[in-house]
Amino acid sequence: MTDVVRNVRSPGVIEQIEDALLEHLKESVSGQCKVEAFPNDPGQYDFSNLPAALLIHYSASRYADPSGPANAVQARGMQFSLVLLCRSLRGQGGAYRHLEDIRLAIQGKPFAGSGPARIVRDALEEEKGGIWRWQIVIALPLQAVPRQHPVTPLQTLMRPAIPVQP
Repeated sequence: MTDVVRNVRSPGVIEQIEDALLEHLKESVSGQCKVEAFPNDPGQYDFSNLPAALLIHYSASRYADPSGPANAVQARGMQFSLVLLCRSLRGQGGAYRHLEDIRLAIQGKPFAGSGPARIVRDALEEEKGGIWRWQIVIALPLQAVPRQHPVTPLQTLMRPAIPVQP
C-alpha cells in the first residue's frame, strides 16, 4: 500500500471573501442574473438563455505601512472585480437595473471578516456582439496580520531598532 501525503489547507482570506460575495450576491440580485466565480477560460464563458451574468474575481490589494517599527500588522484594502455581462441596457434584465441591484447588495456590507465594502467604481468596458460588459470594482478593508514565526533564544534578547530623533 502506498502512503499518500496530503497537504490540506483551509481556504485563504481571498477565497473566503470571494465565497462570501458569491453566496450573498446569489441571494441578493435578480434571478435573471447568473452569479459565478470567474471561469478558468473567460473567453469561452457562455450564459446563453439568460439576460445577464455576474462573474467575480480578486483583482488587487493595497497595503499601508505598519504603524510602528515593532508592529508588522498592515491595513490592507482588498479589491474585487465584479464583471456584469448583459444583453441589453434598459428594462427588467438590463444592465442599468443589475448595476443598481449589485451596488445596493454590496455597499456597506462586510464579508468574511472584512470591514464594510466600498464601491470604487463601475464602468462600461466594451460592447461586443450584443453583449455589454461592465466592471464594478469594490474595496474591502482588512488587517493583514503576518504569520507567527517561532522565536529563537537569540531573538528574545533583540529589540527593534528605533531611530533616535536629533
